[in-house]
Amino acid sequence: GCESKFANGMTHHIQNLGPNEWRIAHSHVTSTYLNESEPLLTKWRNDVESQGCQLINTIMLRDPLNHAMSLHKIIKGKNSTKNEWADYLSSPTGTGLWGTVLDFFLYNIHGNRYHDDYPFGPGGRNPFNVTKEEKVKRAMELLHRHFDVVTVADHATFVSRVLKLTGWKHIDMPKTNVHKGVLEFTKKEVEFLQKGLERNGDFDFVE
Repeated sequence: GCESKFANGMTHHIQNLGPNEWRIAHSHVTSTYLNESEPLLTKWRNDVESQGCQLINTIMLRDPLNHAMSLHKIIKGKNSTKNEWADYLSSPTGTGLWGTVLDFFLYNIHGNRYHDDYPFGPGGRNPFNVTKEEKVKRAMELLHRHFDVVTVADHATFVSRVLKLTGWKHIDMPKTNVHKGVLEFTKKEVEFLQKGLERNGDFDFVE
């Protein structure tokens, strides 16, 4: 599957490191399922450090409400409606067409992964049907154990910390992949999303 291809590529990517080089890898979408992929994170760090080098894992989380609202731009592409889109947030164990910040961090969002112990078939959001509290606890464990730079919706601080750790020079990042349309929400819709994200554990996670 996608994860095994990424894992094999990453393992090869970090071999025979030179004393004065940086190698960069980007994990996204179906690359890893962190709740179950933790052994890979441990292995890669051990492989790098055994060569006398340093591994720096970084992540910049988005504000949960901002993230949820921005995903409304693909509702039509998913053949969905606003009510259906957010309805699954009424429960921290529901299954929806998208993943929140917390669920994406832990489980990815694609049902491309299957284990016999998944209660409801192929994976996706919350495949083990755990509570809000369990999700937040697990996510915090992964952040503390494996990530060296963590920020929430703060690109400037993220850049500053990475540059300080690496000694790289600052380069302006071109702005691409920007939604140029308009997203309109009523106060009631925003409050509905806020309450759902609270029930799901997202606000506890980023705070």
